[in-house]
Amino acid sequence: RDQRVVEYGMWNGQFLRLTHLMGFENALCAMLEEPEACDALFAAITDYKIKLVERIAKHFKPDIITSYDDIATERGLFMSPGTYRSLIKPHHKRLNDAIRANGIVPFIHTCGKCEEIIPDYIEIGTSAWTSAQPMNDIEGILKKYGSQIAVVGGYDTNGRPGLEDATIEEIDAEVKRCMETYGPFGSYVFMGFRLM
Repeated sequence: RDQRVVEYGMWNGQFLRLTHLMGFENALCAMLEEPEACDALFAAITDYKIKLVERIAKHFKPDIITSYDDIATERGLFMSPGTYRSLIKPHHKRLNDAIRANGIVPFIHTCGKCEEIIPDYIEIGTSAWTSAQPMNDIEGILKKYGSQIAVVGGYDTNGRPGLEDATIEEIDAEVKRCMETYGPFGSYVFMGFRLM
């Protein structure tokens, strides 16, 4: 343990849990039509997750907890940034605060184009954003925010390099692109995988 970083993945964040209960369309409609009820549900989910963090900290003692909440598509957020800020962000912050209070570093996993809310992730104390996908301006984010947040990812998992039949040359070229484009920034961490 003194030579490895240990991460605990906390799946099904507040928004994702709502979509699992209602489906994406109904969840998004509920956030507009019944924001108070959604807020109450997000609070209850966060209360549960905070209790889980306390148990994880006591028994597992990870260095990092990554909260998974995919609130974006390849084209942008599922909701407006304002809706994220009013309904989800306070609960993300409360969970991050609990993670930090237990001596653990908070990461957030958000696939898709979520660059609009990277400043919000920084504001709520998120140490790293994973899995950053290249439909975001990763280079611009690294230039603008520097060491305020680590960016983990960069590999084009949705393009040719991410496919099962990708050639070694395609994979090598994508790894090289990531390292040459993002690598010079001290807050970048490469992560890539292929769909099998």
